[in-house]
Amino acid sequence: MSNMQQLFGELERHVKREEHEKALTITDKILAIDAKDKDALHCKAVTLIRLERYTDALTILNRPLEGKFVFEKAYCLYRTNQLSDGATLIESRRKELKAQGQTLSWDLRHLEAQMLYRMERYQECIELYYGMLKDTPKSDEGYNDILTNFNACKAAVLYSGETLDDRWKVEDVIKTTYELSFNSACARISTGEYTQALKLLEEAKTLCRETLHDYDEEEIEQEMAIIIVQTAYVYQLLGRVDQARELYHSVLKIKALEVTVPAVAANNLVAIQKEEDLFDSAKKIKTATTKSLGVKFFSSQKRAIAMNELLLNLYQSKFVACRDAAKNLVKTQPDNDALYLILAATMHKQKKTAKALEELKEYAQLRPESVAIEFAIVQLELINGSDYVAAIESLQKFLKALPANEQHRPGYVALLVWLYDQAGQGEKGVELLSEASAVWAKNSSSSMPLALLRQTAAFKLRSHRYKEAAKDYEELVRADPSDPASIAGLIMAYSEFEPALAEKYGASLPEMTNAMALDVEALEKVVPGLKREYVSQENASGAGFGSGRRPTGPGSRPRRSGARRLRKRKPLLPKSYDAAAAPDPERWLPKRDRAAARLARTRKTGAGSKKDMGKGSQGMNMEGGGIGGTGSARIAGRELPKPAAPVPVAPVEEVIDVAAIAKAKSAGSSKNKKKKGKGGKW
Repeated sequence: MSNMQQLFGELERHVKREEHEKALTITDKILAIDAKDKDALHCKAVTLIRLERYTDALTILNRPLEGKFVFEKAYCLYRTNQLSDGATLIESRRKELKAQGQTLSWDLRHLEAQMLYRMERYQECIELYYGMLKDTPKSDEGYNDILTNFNACKAAVLYSGETLDDRWKVEDVIKTTYELSFNSACARISTGEYTQALKLLEEAKTLCRETLHDYDEEEIEQEMAIIIVQTAYVYQLLGRVDQARELYHSVLKIKALEVTVPAVAANNLVAIQKEEDLFDSAKKIKTATTKSLGVKFFSSQKRAIAMNELLLNLYQSKFVACRDAAKNLVKTQPDNDALYLILAATMHKQKKTAKALEELKEYAQLRPESVAIEFAIVQLELINGSDYVAAIESLQKFLKALPANEQHRPGYVALLVWLYDQAGQGEKGVELLSEASAVWAKNSSSSMPLALLRQTAAFKLRSHRYKEAAKDYEELVRADPSDPASIAGLIMAYSEFEPALAEKYGASLPEMTNAMALDVEALEKVVPGLKREYVSQENASGAGFGSGRRPTGPGSRPRRSGARRLRKRKPLLPKSYDAAAAPDPERWLPKRDRAAARLARTRKTGAGSKKDMGKGSQGMNMEGGGIGGTGSARIAGRELPKPAAPVPVAPVEEVIDVAAIAKAKSAGSSKNKKKKGKGGKW
């Protein structure tokens, strides 16, 4: 018994000194004496967690310990990415406590919320954080952690395309912590408020420097890297590509970063570079596609990176690799229409447009509601012989399968009318526009879109239906009296049958600001397509001009008259040139093929004689030049599609630090040294 007390005393001393390896040795000695000692088992499990040996800790915690150590076991499941098992364990613990009239502890609730966040079950997660905020006083140390994660969850909901409840509206949390400012910026980015997001990111940088003023500059840079990458992402969305590129490169130079930050920066640089530097993009995409990142990225991030990798393979004409990877992704992402388009693009790039069209039609049967696939079919049918009739049939078939309220959307109507126009079926285009107008007029819940009305009026004007076009333009002018395009269309329509009304509306057109600077008489004398010298100079007069359009003021050059005289350059001839002598018949042959060179090679004492065979540098007489004498192939460039959108950085989430992070040990690599051999030359 005294031995056990001594061992526990030694164990306590090692734990206080954070000597985890020694503490682990002592727990093994205690368990050798009593294998069921719960204190020793608990201490060993926690020590293994601190050493980040989570799988080993689970082997101990999986023993029947009468419901104890639930948090430690759930935490190990969380760190080993067994999120579903961890959430199930906590839920069962909640039911047990509820039956006893108790509630779940704060730590377990926080850990469960983090698991739900990683599993992308955002609505459940945000409900849990909302309840924790209500139960935690603002003076508590953990309140800011919960608020940080609550805002991160709100941003994630908006990024995923879901809607936020009115209870959780986006509010900027400023001048508290840099994590809160960063997460508020993420929420603003997801709603498209980029200017406000940039302000919040700048504030996050300032707060980060103020908070970490006692740290080394290198540690501050590591902490600020995620803020810089998100700032670069906003610049990229705003089209400020050079600034974004510079920030991404600056982050990639920082050492010892958390792996997701340089991965996002590398992927976004690939999206910026497009097809400019494919070799560099191929190196950078490897940074974002390592296996260790699979459990750290969210599904939206993994999806964007995978798409960029596919497009990069397409850029590099790696069609087989591109198709294989796309087919594998289709199995897990059957709703991703871009994958089907990439599969068709690989065939089209190989000049197999008919095969690409056939594949797209097969995909359209699997995804009959996909607009992207249907529009790609129409485009390929136009490329493959400008078959407007086939394109019209495909689009009509697609529209008939849609709900009645979706068939007359302005975009669909616009494309079909354009196809009718190109196929010479203008009457059908007018009928379609009239039908769409009638459908929108019957729909009392919404008015007819102005885009559709504007298109209808323009088409009727081109079809010489001036009275009908005038009615449509009148409605457009009533909707927006300041629209010059609608007023101009109305004037053009009225000018064909009511010139008086056309003059009346002509006064509504905005004045031309630079009209006084134009010389109308000079412009009328310009004949399009003819050079200035051939324009008639008769009856041409004006202020500052003489008989033509050229100025005649002081210092002006007079106009050239008559035909242009061609100057012929004298030929350059050698000094010893004799015009009477007959030219050398071999003057166009290379010197090695002339008679004198051939004669020299056949003489006994000349170059190339038998006695000189084998002399000279090695390979001198090799035919073809170079290894194999084949030369290099010239590969023509190909036009490539644009890459996918860049990936945003995920919002910051505070993790419960149950296990202290152990410092990584780097093993030095030894270089092999060459040993000098003994012996002769060979």
